[in-house]
Amino acid sequence: MKDTELVCSIIRVLVTNHGYGKPLPADVVLNKASYPPHKGGDAKKALEIVRRQSFIIDHGNRGIMLDNGEFGSLVQFLYDNCGWDEFELKLRIKHFEGWEEIDWD
Repeated sequence: MKDTELVCSIIRVLVTNHGYGKPLPADVVLNKASYPPHKGGDAKKALEIVRRQSFIIDHGNRGIMLDNGEFGSLVQFLYDNCGWDEFELKLRIKHFEGWEEIDWD
């Protein structure tokens, strides 16, 4: 995955600002991700990568949000690709009930 750091920053914004039924507009997500201005094109590419993930609901111009039914794939992605440890995941993804299905290896 190209520029995993930006992808992970974008997903962190979505996890931190998650609200049921409240998509975040792309410009808000990128602003909150605090990417350096010289990475503008890379950040937009990273946003497109995030939009294609199974745990994202894309509302077009209204923005993107986490899919509550796909928290398992979100947790696995964050663990495998973003370096989130089990403690942080359990702290941040409180409403997930499938912890025993996560591959911690």
